[in-house]
Amino acid sequence: MKNKICSALFVLLALVAVAALMIFVIVPAIKGGSTEPSTSAPVTTTQAAPNLQSSTVAAPESTQPVTTEPVTTEPVTTEPVTTEPPETEAPTEPLPTPTPTDVAEGPGDVHTLAYQAGTVFITEGCGYSAYYFGETNSTRYCEAVSRVARALEGKATVYCLIAPLSTGVMLAPEVLDDLGFSDENEAAAWMYAHMDPLVRAVPVYGALKLHNDENIYFHTDHHWTALGTWYAYREFCAQKGIRPHELEDFETYVYTDYLGSFDYYSDGNAELEDNPDTLTAYIPNGTNQMTTYIAEDSGYGEYQWPIVKDMSEGSRSSYYMGFVAGDRPWSYAHNETITDGSAVLVVKDSYGNAFVPWLIDHYEHIYWIDYRSYADWCDWAGIEDSSISNFVERNAIRDVILLNQIGSTGSGVNLDDMEVIFK
Repeated sequence: MKNKICSALFVLLALVAVAALMIFVIVPAIKGGSTEPSTSAPVTTTQAAPNLQSSTVAAPESTQPVTTEPVTTEPVTTEPVTTEPPETEAPTEPLPTPTPTDVAEGPGDVHTLAYQAGTVFITEGCGYSAYYFGETNSTRYCEAVSRVARALEGKATVYCLIAPLSTGVMLAPEVLDDLGFSDENEAAAWMYAHMDPLVRAVPVYGALKLHNDENIYFHTDHHWTALGTWYAYREFCAQKGIRPHELEDFETYVYTDYLGSFDYYSDGNAELEDNPDTLTAYIPNGTNQMTTYIAEDSGYGEYQWPIVKDMSEGSRSSYYMGFVAGDRPWSYAHNETITDGSAVLVVKDSYGNAFVPWLIDHYEHIYWIDYRSYADWCDWAGIEDSSISNFVERNAIRDVILLNQIGSTGSGVNLDDMEVIFK
């Protein structure tokens, strides 16, 4: 009996030992680890260095944690971006509109009959030139201007500005009738109406007539004053759609004893000499330097010259020469304060001299030529094609202004010169 009890106890102890052994082996296995620490070095993975010579290596992924924080940028404001306008512009004022041309009377109309001295007609201490409309030559002028516009269609805008003489602007109708002179406003309107529709007319008669109580023409010279050209320049701005600059934006030269061409052509008329002019010249702001060519014995010399020159040391009869050095075949000014590539060409007679300075502050490149001498200059310069269209294409010009006083439009000699280059 005792032996049976001992055998059972032995079996029970054996079973307990086996169970303990199984717990010791199985539980660590379930946890997935060894009960013995590893004595070998840890295994590390090393990323290969990118091949910097290859453009196909992708950038390694960022190890920075991904956050849900939004990316911040500068706050967007609803205020408009503002820039300082040029000092000479008044953005609160509307752009100018063309002045009506049907102005019959002016506040300064002269009603006193005139007498003739030499080739000049004089009344109330002022000289005047004759103007007679002729349809044949006026038609030639219209055809020449139209030819330029057609040649430049799609390349440049052609403006035509016919400048009236003081005769048509200052004298009352009864004085014009007494002298037998033609109505300059009607003549200019006729010519504008007979030009190709591609031509942008710039009528200036109405604006000048409305201001003929101001110093817009000289007493002793056949030209208009800088103030007269300013009113004409405003009409150009109205046609182009730009804001003109104001007179107070410019510094000036002022001469109070000017005696011009009428003094010479009237044989020194005492009434004119007792009534000298005040000449005011407005100096452009963008630049007052130009390149020009002046005729010399050997051809032409190139000069750097002021656009508006101080003529205080010159003779009293030379003051009008202070505008663009007078009548020169080819002149150019570069306004470096403008960098948009804008370019204008003015084809002119001497009436354009006092007009050009107003354009300097509106364009980067300003060219002006005198149609009476430009073809000769081209021959000297080796330019085979003296046409306006060739000039425009060579210099990337977008605006062309044909500016002549009304007497030039009916002069056969002047028309001969125009027709050489007006194409």
